[in-house]
Amino acid sequence: MRRTGPACLFLGVALCVVLSAVCHGAEVHSTVLDNGLSVVTCTQPASDVASVFVGFRVGAGIEQPVGIRALLHEHNRARVEQLLAGDNSFAGLASHIRHAGRVQWRVEWDYLQMHAVCTSTHLEEMLTLVRAGLFASDVRSDLLEKGQRRLEEEYQALARRPAEQAYYLFREAMLDEVAVAGAQPVFGKPERVAQITVQQASDFADKYLQAANATVVVVSPLPGEQALRLVEDALGAVKRGISASSVARSCYPDSRVRVGGSPQARLATVVVGVGLPAPGEPGFRVGQLLYHVLGGPEGRLARDRSLFHTLALNLPFRLLAQRTPLTVLPVAMSNCPHLAIYAECAPNAVRNVDEQLLRHINSLGAGAIRDEELQQAKQKLINSRARTMLTAARLAVHLGRMQMLGLPPASFADGTAQIEQLTVADVTALAQTHFQNHYVGVQMPSSSGQD
Repeated sequence: MRRTGPACLFLGVALCVVLSAVCHGAEVHSTVLDNGLSVVTCTQPASDVASVFVGFRVGAGIEQPVGIRALLHEHNRARVEQLLAGDNSFAGLASHIRHAGRVQWRVEWDYLQMHAVCTSTHLEEMLTLVRAGLFASDVRSDLLEKGQRRLEEEYQALARRPAEQAYYLFREAMLDEVAVAGAQPVFGKPERVAQITVQQASDFADKYLQAANATVVVVSPLPGEQALRLVEDALGAVKRGISASSVARSCYPDSRVRVGGSPQARLATVVVGVGLPAPGEPGFRVGQLLYHVLGGPEGRLARDRSLFHTLALNLPFRLLAQRTPLTVLPVAMSNCPHLAIYAECAPNAVRNVDEQLLRHINSLGAGAIRDEELQQAKQKLINSRARTMLTAARLAVHLGRMQMLGLPPASFADGTAQIEQLTVADVTALAQTHFQNHYVGVQMPSSSGQD
């Protein structure tokens, strides 16, 4: 059963708050079942697609031992794959997934995420699969071992991805000591993950991968009342569990640089960035705006020919569309967001590249931004938000991530109005407040690294 309250919008027994109107009038409803499970539903009648997001508000800050979140997520993925392959009760859903898409899994520093798309006729079957795959009480040794092998492969593949290594070094430079676990690869080191026992995994899942930390989002053509009833029937009896604590994270109080070395790298890879306000704070949207000011084919970095010369890659400009040595990283929805730039360069150009990238970031604090530039970035940000609303899949993930971070979904009209009201003064204020310290991660083409 759901929690009851004074304003019942449907079924006569549930307090279901209308959070906002999104996607051209489609209402988003949110409720909490008696077992603590958060349920968000949104009706999109334009197609027969149903999109299901399942998230657990279980962050890296409570990992004991380190890597157990990713391991359990891999365990559950293996269980879902096995159910789809061998359980006849999911035969129809399995056939649909093989032809129309796949189940997607992500491990973030702040939460765990599963996302799948099916037709509305398969929605009940999908929710039954969620219960059997993600909320089952047992942890199986064979599936745990399979997960350990997958994570070991992922860790080994990291050695072939210098850009990702540089990003982890950047996060290590940025995050304070309380949050240092959040700077490490989410899949953990193989030697530590291999030591996690079935009992440890079972205890962790029994505490945290339960209803009190979970959110289920359903975007479908079904009326919200019907979708909510399906979720309640499938997951209303799931164990509550223990609410996971949120570890506060903040940027390091001083500028820092972290340097590593990789024998796989031929070029140096650099990530330079600054911290941003958390989602829900006014400055976060300004940070999203600056992503569009700096990045893209019409952004500041692409127009700075001297910067490309500093990279010392000897690439003709006609080839830059095929091979881009500069990328502004998207501003992630997380509890510790950042504005960062990734660059590839010759090893002897690292210092100059660092200075050039910081020149662009620091100029924002001096109000060096043209009105035309600002208006163009606003329109790009509005368009990117509009694309989120176009499909059930994108909308479900967006609503799920908002819920994971404790944020109500803003209506499209309200969000657009907020973006249109942003000014050069807002950009300047954000830069002067949050860009005083910068953080740099550098991965050099060598066999060892140093700080």
